[in-house]
This record gives sequence, C-alpha cells and structure tokens, in this order.
Amino acid sequence: MGWLLFHIGWVTYVGTDTVIGQVVNSLFTIGGVTISLYLIWRAQRRHTRRPFTYRLFLLLLFANAMLGIGECGQLLYFLREWTRTEPFDWIDLIFSFQILIYIIAFGYFLRNRRQEVNLRVFLFDEFIILVVAGSLSWHYLVTPYLEANALLTIETLLWLRYPIGDLLLLGGMIVLFFGLMKRGNGGSLLLILLAFHFQLLADLLYIVLERFDYPFPSSWLDPLWLATVMIVGLAAYRFDAEEALVPLDVTRRWIDVLRLITPYLFLLILFVTMARQTISWNGLTIGLMIAIPLLISRQIRIVVDNQRLRENLEAKVEERTEALATAMEEMRHMAYHDALTGLPNRYLFARLFQDALYRAEASEGQVGLFFIDIDHFKEINDTYGHRVGDQLIVDVTTRLQKKLPPNTVISRQGGDEFVVLLFDVEQEAEVVQCGEHLVSLFQQPFHHGIIPLPVTASIGGAIYPAHAASRSDLIEQADLAMYEAKRRGKNQFCLHDPAITNT
Repeated sequence: MGWLLFHIGWVTYVGTDTVIGQVVNSLFTIGGVTISLYLIWRAQRRHTRRPFTYRLFLLLLFANAMLGIGECGQLLYFLREWTRTEPFDWIDLIFSFQILIYIIAFGYFLRNRRQEVNLRVFLFDEFIILVVAGSLSWHYLVTPYLEANALLTIETLLWLRYPIGDLLLLGGMIVLFFGLMKRGNGGSLLLILLAFHFQLLADLLYIVLERFDYPFPSSWLDPLWLATVMIVGLAAYRFDAEEALVPLDVTRRWIDVLRLITPYLFLLILFVTMARQTISWNGLTIGLMIAIPLLISRQIRIVVDNQRLRENLEAKVEERTEALATAMEEMRHMAYHDALTGLPNRYLFARLFQDALYRAEASEGQVGLFFIDIDHFKEINDTYGHRVGDQLIVDVTTRLQKKLPPNTVISRQGGDEFVVLLFDVEQEAEVVQCGEHLVSLFQQPFHHGIIPLPVTASIGGAIYPAHAASRSDLIEQADLAMYEAKRRGKNQFCLHDPAITNT
C-alpha cells in the first residue's frame, strides 16, 4: 500500500512530462513488480510439496514478470529515444502475454478444481457475462471506431485484446469466487478478484485515452497496472494450502444471493442500455421497462427460494447425519465398555491383553496381570442397597484410574471384580510393587455420605511368561493367586506360587 501511494503521489504531483519524472515512474513500476515477484516466490517455497499450488504460483510469477519486462523495454526505448512500431511491437506482445498467462493460470486452477465447481452452471453464467460485456464493448468501443474509420482494421482488433481478455478473466473470477467462497481461501480469491478489476479498469481507460485523444498521458494508469500485480502477489502470499476458512465482513447467505443474481444483473444492465439507445418512450415502452425487471426479479426470487430450500434440506441431512454418527459412536462405546464405570469390558480387555502379550514376546519383556476382588462387598450391598454398592464400584474405579501408573489397563469383569493389566514390565519387582500399591489404595476408606465403608481388597497376580505362556493360563494363575489371598485372610496381595497350583 505504501509503495502504491508513493507511486500515485509521484504521478500526481511530479508527473511524467520530464525525463526524471518518466524514469522514476518506470522505476516505481519495476520495483513494485519486484515486490510482487518476491511475495509469490516466498509463497512457492511454502508449497514445494504441493505440485498444483506450486505450478499455479509459477504461472502467476511469469504473468507478473511480463509487466516488469514490458516496463523495462519502454524505459529502454525512452532513454535511447527510439521509436516504437505501430500498431503492435514486441513490448505490446509482452504486455499481452501478461493477460494470456493469467488466463492460462485461471484455466489451470479451474481444471484442477473441477470437482468442486459445477462446470455446466459455471460456463453458462460465464457465457452470459461475456455476452453482456462483449456487447457493451462492441457498442462503446468498436462502433465509434468504425464510424470514424469506416473499416474494422487489424489495429482495432489488437486494441480489443485487452478488454476481451480482461473480461474473460473478470467474469470467470466473479463466478468462481462466489462458487468457491464457502470452501475456504476466500481472502485470496477476493484479492485476485480485486486485482482483475484494477486490470480491467486500467486497460479500458488506456484504450479510451489512446483512441479518443484525451489530454491525459497513459502513464497515469501505471499505478493501476502495478496494483494488479502487487495484489496478485499478496493473494499468493496469503494463500493457505490447508484452505482454512477466512472470515469476511459479509454473511454466507448474502454471498450466495449475490452469486445467484450476478448473471441476471449483467443481463439487466444490457437491457437498460439497449432501452436507452433504441426504444422511444411511450406506453408500451414504459410497460416493457416495468415488466422485464419484474420478470427478472421473479426469476431471481425463484432461484433464491430454491437455494433456501436446498440449504434447509442440507442442514436437516447434516443434522441427522451428526445424530446418526453420535448414536453409532455411543453404540460402539457401549459395545466395548462397561455401562456403569466406562472401563473396557471383557471383549475390549481381551484384545488389549493379547496386544500386550504380542509386544512383550517381540521385545522379550514381561506382562503382569492382577485380579481384584472387593472384600465384604455383599455385606455393603445388603446393608445399604444396590445404589450405594454401584456408587462404591464407581468410586473404586475413579481411585484406580487416578492412582495407577500410565502403563496399566483396568477392566471390570462384573460385580465387584476388577482386572488390571501391567505392561512394559522389565523386572518381577515391578509387578510386586504394583500389587502392594493396589492393596494400599483400599486402605483409605470409602464413604457413603459421612459413613465410612469398611472396604478392602484381595488381589492375586501372575507374570507372563514366567508363570504362564498363554493368555488363558495367565488369567487362571492370577485367579488362583487371588483366591489364595482370600484364604490367607483377605486385604492383601498374593503373587502366583507354583505350590498353589500343585495344591
């Protein structure tokens, strides 16, 4: 913005009539193009692993470079006092390449986003815009020239390459912008759309100044051309390959409505222009001028209503899809977890158990398994009721989850029985230490309100592969060790002992 403001200030207050004025004006343009090329180059470096984005930025880089090359050529001709060839020379060819490469980049972008854009609707809307814009260009640019020269020359066609190419880009960008706006990168698309507006305005003013002998030098338009390439460079620099949504100061509904009515607005502009030029004012004319806009507004209303119905249907489908996904997730959770505690159930625990054994076998490690049975649980249920018993199970679960190390898996097997899996074990002492820690977790009393509940636990443990070579055998040995702990008086941990099995 600073560079453009300085450029506009120079052209306004110093002008380009002097040698220094013309040279500095060209240097402003060349410097601005350099800034734009640097921004696009920086953007390219961020997307080297994304071939589509990288090639798109490469095309924009070449297009913007054309303005700088053409401006260098003009500066060289000015300093050497050479005369340019009319009506078309290599500098004009360079400037024309800028529009041509923009069109190629636009086509490349559209081709790679064809799955996100309804091409049939896009091309239809684009054709309406081009017909209207081409008709206006023919009426206001070509016709006056034909009236003055009585002949359509090659020179005129060469002059028309600017507005025709710009209108192709601008019409396409209008439709494309509103078509892709909801997906993301709206900020970059909006900047490119703004840049092509500057390009179209500058090219149209250039033709008017050159063809109709207005007393203004065409160099006054250089800031507009420079704004095009600098804004395109900024759009590339701001582009996010992940396509995160960019908030704009307009709502989604207004964007959709504007996208839908844009072709009709162009058609209405053509009709109003035609009416002013060819229709005499009488009762029929007035009726036609009223009926046509009403007909167009009716069509717009139908399209908007259809769009609203489609959005409502999409919203309902999305809502039901989310509800179905939530229900499926809940069912999946219920299939693998205990309803009361949320711990893994028997099925999920068996899968986790088997995975732990596979890892231990591969790494020559060990796995510890603990069976926990809450002592006196039946008495608590009989005394205080099942609701208090269920709450006790939940409190036990909470304490185990908070106090056990992260390399454990806890599962409720049913009733008052829990199973704890200790994986990534290196020494037997770790299993013994974990078993004693489990016993200590039940030393601090649980409470029903202010009433302490006398809860202890009998815990049995076994180690893979020292005590068993398979999952079922390890479960059996840990279960036997748990019953041994109960036989010895409860409230203790008992590690598997071969003598228990022999007994």
